[in-house]
Amino acid sequence: MFNWDNYLDSLETKKIGIINVTNDSFSGDGIYVSKEKLISKFEIAKKRNIKLLDVGCMSTKPKFQIIDTNEESNRLDFFLENISEDYDYSIDSFNPLVIRKAIDNGFLIINDVTGFKQDRLIKIAKEEECGIIVMHKNPNSDYLHEKMNYKNIVKEVNSHIQMQVDNLIDKGINEKQIAIDPGFGFGKTMEDSAELFLGLENLINAYPVIVGYSKKKFTELLKMTDNEMEEFCLKSGVSMLRLHIDN
Repeated sequence: MFNWDNYLDSLETKKIGIINVTNDSFSGDGIYVSKEKLISKFEIAKKRNIKLLDVGCMSTKPKFQIIDTNEESNRLDFFLENISEDYDYSIDSFNPLVIRKAIDNGFLIINDVTGFKQDRLIKIAKEEECGIIVMHKNPNSDYLHEKMNYKNIVKEVNSHIQMQVDNLIDKGINEKQIAIDPGFGFGKTMEDSAELFLGLENLINAYPVIVGYSKKKFTELLKMTDNEMEEFCLKSGVSMLRLHIDN
């Protein structure tokens, strides 16, 4: 069984490199089906001593368009055909068929930005005993980027995540498989995300916390350099940083 505590202990660098196999990533760093760009990502990851790469084959930027299963699966096929054995991988998807293919091809972790609401995904995670990253999902929102109103965002996000985790454990997921992500920029205003970032030390600490703030607009409100944001996260108890790897 995948165990986050053991896995984190094995890593020299507490960073996850983002690989977007897309042509419409919000950050503009999608490799789509360019072998040369993919090789470049691998080289950058090696230079930065990053062991875990998070592979997404569909953009989830604001106003994103859902692509059909065949297209997402074909993009994953391209990645698998050019995969490097030097890294561990997580799959950034909420499509059960794509996730199944990734896990069957050695991916260790499922990163579901919709918060593991689908029983089919829970079933895969339970059967395969893989790692999972549970992103915060407001229970009252109807879609991923619906902006919700918060009175105390840290307290409310904690409450929502705890409910999500409790549901997974009730359905047979081992708590050691679980890491959480506060979901900066998903269903939150820039101000909400900035407040949540600054309150990271008050997030639930029973599970590893993984954050993705890289290239997101809310960071403009923080008035911090990249190094300062990284240092702040680690001092606040964050376990891993999910970052774009451009250079």
